[in-house]
Parts: sequence; structure tokens; C-alpha cells
Amino acid sequence: MDIEIRAAREGDYKELMKLYDEFVEEDRYSGGNEDSFSEVLVSTENFIYVAEDKGKLVGFVTFSTRWVVRYPTPIAEMDELYVKSEYRRQGLGSKLVEAILKKAAELGCSRMFIDTHIKHEAAQKLSQKMGFTHYGHHFVKDLD
Repeated sequence: MDIEIRAAREGDYKELMKLYDEFVEEDRYSGGNEDSFSEVLVSTENFIYVAEDKGKLVGFVTFSTRWVVRYPTPIAEMDELYVKSEYRRQGLGSKLVEAILKKAAELGCSRMFIDTHIKHEAAQKLSQKMGFTHYGHHFVKDLD
């Protein structure tokens, strides 16, 4: 398996959105061109990395950085991680996470937080395998 992990590019949009559709299923917030992909690509605080196998995207990871008053350096948070089912259990999720850990460290971040959906047990196991510890609970409220 010779898969390249790289930063997303503008030309990845259509293929990446297909992966998003698989990832979030009915929980998709937006449809055709109603998302923040272009803004994230040029952001200095938000990042998308993709896994590419022979020109085809097979996974992605996103993360963001921010300052929090209680820390002397910025922190990072992995926002989303997805690998196509036929590429799972081959270490690809770990490689994607390793890529963002490296980038976050380069940006001076002192911690990486991960938020996983309660039903994504495989993601929780991956986080623990990679040395993350359980830390609190997250809640969400829509601001309409």
C-alpha cells in the first residue's frame, strides 16, 4: 500500500465531499457548495489532510488550532477523521493522525484534543492506541 498523506487542494473538492457524505451520512450540514471548504484551505488555523491512493482520495482528517486563556501556547483539536471502509485496519487512520500531530507541533501547539461521536468506538480505540487519554465530555447546541 503506497498511500500519500498530503494537505488538501482546491481540486480535491468533489471527491472530498463524496467522502464527507459517506462519513456523516444523514448528519450533513450542507449540500453542493454550501460549506466552508475554500475558507478552510486558505485558513491559518484550520487544516485538511487527505489520504490518496493512485490518484483517488480514500480518507481525510481535519483539525483546527486556537488560543485558550489557560494555556501559554495554542492548542489543536482534531475535528474529523474518516477512512473508506475498504482501507480500514491498515494503519491509515494512524498515519492521518500522525500527520496532523506533526503539523500541530510545527505550529507550536501544546496539546491535541479529539472529539469523537459516542457511537464511533473504533475512533475511540484508535485515540487510546495513539496515546490520547479520556478527557471530559462534549455537548452541542444548535444556534439558530
